Amino acid sequence: MITIANNCDQNLCRVWVGAAGGGIWETDNALAPVPNWRASSNGLASNAIGSIALNPNDASGATLYAGTGEANGSSDSEAGVGLFKSTNFGKNWRLLPGSVAAAKDRSIGAIAVDPTNPNHIFIGTDVARHGASSVNGGRFTPPDAPQVGLYESTDGGATFKLVFSKTSDPVNPGSPNGSDFFRGGITRIAFYTNGPGAARQQLYFSMSDYGLFRESANGTFEQVFASAGGGAVANSGGARTEFALAPDGGKLRIYVGDTDGNTADLYRVDDANVPATRLTDGSKNAGWLKLSNSIKGTPGFAAYNYCNPQCSYDMPIASPPGHPDTVWIGGSMQYSEIFTANPPSNGRAVQRSTDAGVSFTDMTDDMQSPPQGMHPDQHAIAFAPGNPDIAFLGSDGGLVRTSGGFSDASGGCASRGLTGADLTDCQSWLKAVPTQIFSLNSGLATVQFQSLAINPQHPKTDLIGGSQDNGTWSYNQKPTSAGSNWFESVGGDGGQSLIDTGNPNIRMHTYYGPNGDVNFKGSDPTGWDFIADPLANSKESASFYIPLIAAPGVSGTMFTGLEHVWRTNDSGGPRAYLDQHCNELTGDFKSTCGDWVPLGSDSLTSTTFGTDKGGPGSYVVALSQAHSNENILWAATRFGRLFISTNADAPAISVSFTRIDTAAQPNRFISGIAVDPKNPYHAFVSFSGYSAYTPTTPGHVFDVTFDPASRKATWKDISYDLGDAPITGIAFDDATGDLYMSTDFGVSLLRVNSTSWAPAAVGLPKVAVYSLTISSSARVLYAATHGRGAWRLNLNK
Repeated sequence: MITIANNCDQNLCRVWVGAAGGGIWETDNALAPVPNWRASSNGLASNAIGSIALNPNDASGATLYAGTGEANGSSDSEAGVGLFKSTNFGKNWRLLPGSVAAAKDRSIGAIAVDPTNPNHIFIGTDVARHGASSVNGGRFTPPDAPQVGLYESTDGGATFKLVFSKTSDPVNPGSPNGSDFFRGGITRIAFYTNGPGAARQQLYFSMSDYGLFRESANGTFEQVFASAGGGAVANSGGARTEFALAPDGGKLRIYVGDTDGNTADLYRVDDANVPATRLTDGSKNAGWLKLSNSIKGTPGFAAYNYCNPQCSYDMPIASPPGHPDTVWIGGSMQYSEIFTANPPSNGRAVQRSTDAGVSFTDMTDDMQSPPQGMHPDQHAIAFAPGNPDIAFLGSDGGLVRTSGGFSDASGGCASRGLTGADLTDCQSWLKAVPTQIFSLNSGLATVQFQSLAINPQHPKTDLIGGSQDNGTWSYNQKPTSAGSNWFESVGGDGGQSLIDTGNPNIRMHTYYGPNGDVNFKGSDPTGWDFIADPLANSKESASFYIPLIAAPGVSGTMFTGLEHVWRTNDSGGPRAYLDQHCNELTGDFKSTCGDWVPLGSDSLTSTTFGTDKGGPGSYVVALSQAHSNENILWAATRFGRLFISTNADAPAISVSFTRIDTAAQPNRFISGIAVDPKNPYHAFVSFSGYSAYTPTTPGHVFDVTFDPASRKATWKDISYDLGDAPITGIAFDDATGDLYMSTDFGVSLLRVNSTSWAPAAVGLPKVAVYSLTISSSARVLYAATHGRGAWRLNLNK
């Protein structure tokens, strides 16, 4: 989210940005090449931010509102705790008490303050979750979360009342993810001064799966645009509507982007100040002009499906105040246009129109050499007051700003090997690209790490970690030539990673799904070789981020999980072969890349191991092994099955697993297994989800001991005073017997022989922690936060 103060020039331009999991950041020199950012989250009880809004009644610009909870419609959109207010430019925040009942355990995706009455506030709430972890598949909407919809306060936030809602999806506890998607959530709210002399402030808002609504003269709400989603349950996972008000004299122009979850289209009405029945009948939008079409070589093709297949996640639309003919749209990169020998565009992640949406130009790359580009996934667009050409754009990759100048790059289209409609499109799209794009990320500590892996030989000075949509990063105590300890080793979605125990130059990482690489040259960006063909070709179900571990006692042996546990004994394959055929940059990919093999004859999700806690949508989510015995491997599945193998080093087909959970344990997502290094039959197991959804099998943290003689396990619930909160990760300090676990709000500690959990230490922000990594010998614990980067805790000796 991006909010800009009304006064913005080269001397003073105050901007606030809200990160999905990284809190609020503020700068007062946003037009500088490298702004000075300051964390602005003091008093916030959550660093998941869905919206920020200025109070238009405060001429000083000191009063702001912040809605917590990510509202982007993703599986890891973190639920919030309510609406916060600041009266000192964001230096301090306080919770507005009335917002708790309305918005706790939801996200606040939109805020609007009445320009004539500072006590009159609207907020829009959306579906959000808790319990996501480094391996995906365990998130759930908290139980008893309030109805999503439009809420109104007339007393400055002391109380809020639900004033408009539509049918939304209830939580189905028996489904893998709750089956409640984003139908009925409010994604944007805006006031419009309807009539001369501020005759009436009219409210407009968009609702996922339903469309665009406004406040009528009698105070009720009426639909003015019907979404293609239509409110149908089948489409609730992807249908979304976004809009931008663009007043034009006494008329109100509105731009609308709408998707049914499959394709997106762009619409415009030039004067919305007409009866609602002239705009829509609830299914057809006769009063609107459709600007997009699917015909290449025509102006409308630029706006067709402009946010690609993930519009429910990212489809911003914005028009700079006072310039109704200008509109910017964004979303996901048009990958098919850049991953080709003859690219007709630069990706079209963001597009700009100056003729009221009739035609667009591509804003993705600038004219510099090499070009500065934009991230594939765009969420927010805002403009510098007084200059409609300086745009701030927020994405999964952070924040950029355009210089305000544009240049003609269409002359290069002829050299791209294009013909016909593709050449026509290219020349149209590249005729006005940004002269320069500035990356504004320096100083913004908002990386969403999935997990961190340490070099066992140098656990305090060498580690790598995957980050959501921002690659896998490498840390070394010795700074790079750019003066940083961190550098991006490989791009894409970063999931799990590992560093080999015997040879730290051997490293692995995963992308999304069953995809990953090995590197025999440490974290050298040129050394990554693809090794996941056997996994992808198996067609087994898998998490978006699959588990990955290195055998702690055997160099070259690694494990991952789909429906089976899979193993390699050779770091994914012979180095020479992989370097030649499978290198991400230079490989010919003419042969199979990777030598992973499934362990055992039956998958861990099959009915061979019972009819409960398995079935469709299940896959392996956790793996762990002790250094003391390479034969023993622990594994867990999405719905709560726990296994142990006592011959994990046997020939692949001969490896056997024993299921050691029973009906008495939770049928929920197992988020972590911490095996006791001194006893490989003893482990601590954490569960995500909520006991409220599995009331007959409660609990979140268990002490589990397997008896190899009886082939059974004893379970002890050590959740104690945790309450009903999802656990996202777990780590055991065998030197002291202390146990650490992570949640959506930080890290807690259970001292040996204690029955009470407590914060592990001070200093960590209120942020979701997706995994923990410990080195007891080096006395260090790492927390991979989903929004505030990587954190280290030095343990007591």
